[in-house]
Amino acid sequence: MAELSGTDVAGYVSEAPGLSAYVLRDGTVYRTYVTTARGLEPAMAFYGLLDRTPRGRHEEDDPDFWLRRHDEYGKT
Repeated sequence: MAELSGTDVAGYVSEAPGLSAYVLRDGTVYRTYVTTARGLEPAMAFYGLLDRTPRGRHEEDDPDFWLRRHDEYGKT
């Protein structure tokens, strides 16, 4: 995936998404929740849609990566 994204592995993993929740109590900020990677799926509505399609997420080790950006359709 790093190569497909145009970077190296270190750059790819350093840009991973994350979700944190904070609370302010008595002038102190506390981080109450943090998640990354697969823990973010509930916040990504498109995964629920992909799960209901004939090919699903199609996450097998397949070199033919089928999910493309709008300007990549028609390319193989």
